[in-house]
Amino acid sequence: MNFSVVKQLLNVGVLLLLCSVSSFSLPTQTEDDLLRQWMWQQFIHLPSQNRPKIGLALSAGGVRGFAHVGTLEVLDNAGLPIDRIAGTSMGSVVGSLYAAGLPTEKLWDISEHITMDNITPDFNVMGLFRFLFAKKLPSSSNLVNFFNEQLGDIQFEDMKIPFSCAAMDIKTGERVVFNSGPLAIAVRSSMNLPGIFEPVQYRHRALVDGAVVDYLPVESVRSMGADYIIASVTPPDFFSTTPQTVAAYLLRVGDVRGAAMIEEAAQKANFVLTNRVLDIGTLELDKLHKAGEVGVIEAHKHLKELQEDILLFGLPYVLKP
Repeated sequence: MNFSVVKQLLNVGVLLLLCSVSSFSLPTQTEDDLLRQWMWQQFIHLPSQNRPKIGLALSAGGVRGFAHVGTLEVLDNAGLPIDRIAGTSMGSVVGSLYAAGLPTEKLWDISEHITMDNITPDFNVMGLFRFLFAKKLPSSSNLVNFFNEQLGDIQFEDMKIPFSCAAMDIKTGERVVFNSGPLAIAVRSSMNLPGIFEPVQYRHRALVDGAVVDYLPVESVRSMGADYIIASVTPPDFFSTTPQTVAAYLLRVGDVRGAAMIEEAAQKANFVLTNRVLDIGTLELDKLHKAGEVGVIEAHKHLKELQEDILLFGLPYVLKP
């Protein structure tokens, strides 16, 4: 069914309502635009129990994953209700802050101030000494402090929107999904880059970045009860730069694996927003804002298409007497 068919399902009264729109808007809005706007308003104002649950899956991608903030801003401005969120790595950072209740304006502000000091206490001479002589990777422990500063000691059960994130147990290769208990340690584990930071020791597990096992958590958000799933994806960029360090090669290997997982997971989503954030390294924190702008552009570009797809999916709810 395409959008033109939907028009035939509306009664004469609805069409008359659309025609009553002020003449000032008629020259710049087609009948399809007016129809979409009316149906969209009907949909987003339905009680949550009377419409399909909208889920958002936010991919990994390091700094590239900050494109999800741009996606959230556009969806927010369109009034789209988001009922479930699952994120991995940077997707877990962005998704958790939003699900906890922070507005996108605050997320943009964070992008201007976050540094490696917000992630690790070892980004200094002593950290280098620890790495060279104690043969220990840097710790990502400061991320817990960062989350506590932003949200307090929040639990998953306190979130405004149900949220989950994934990590991997480096000892067993298992995917570990967090959806209860303290939030900060879960998000830290989900973005704890293997080979870059030492594993997070938590509940008898040694946890590293969830991108290794769940780069795009579509299945996770579906298991949370989402009926319609939007996937915001930041695929790896293999062509802008060639790795020059051991750490960069490790990250590239993870990206290659991630690309294969994206392809498989994206097929299970209802709608995919592909944010091609090029020439930004995984840890280039000074380019977070630039990555976010890519998300804004991509979401704006496909907003009408997304609205139509959601409306077609939720048509029985919109037209329900």
